[in-house]
Amino acid sequence: MARTPRRRVEATPGAGTPSGEAGPRRVRENLPRPAAAPIASRATTGGTQAAPARRRSPLASLAKLQPSFIADIVSELRKVTWPSFAETRYLTTVVAIVAGIMGLFLGGLDLAFGWAIEKLFF
Repeated sequence: MARTPRRRVEATPGAGTPSGEAGPRRVRENLPRPAAAPIASRATTGGTQAAPARRRSPLASLAKLQPSFIADIVSELRKVTWPSFAETRYLTTVVAIVAGIMGLFLGGLDLAFGWAIEKLFF
């Protein structure tokens, strides 16, 4: 099931109360950004530059998906109705017999067409 984003419903003045009064309106306040380090403080470190940021692997996002992927597989395998041993043996026998019959039929058809081509063209 796909997730859908929740929509924020803002109260309009007079819409929420029967008397037409404006109800309390909740507003999310943004927090201020932290101040950047001053350039002068960088110079006081002896002129050394900070180590470059580690480069992210392009496959790092796949590592985040793996646990949920495996959990999904296990969840789907639990929903499977597994056949009993008797059903498995019976269906295996049916498949072997049908495969043998089809093999004999196609082999005979090949021999017949081979014989016809041999007689007609050679």
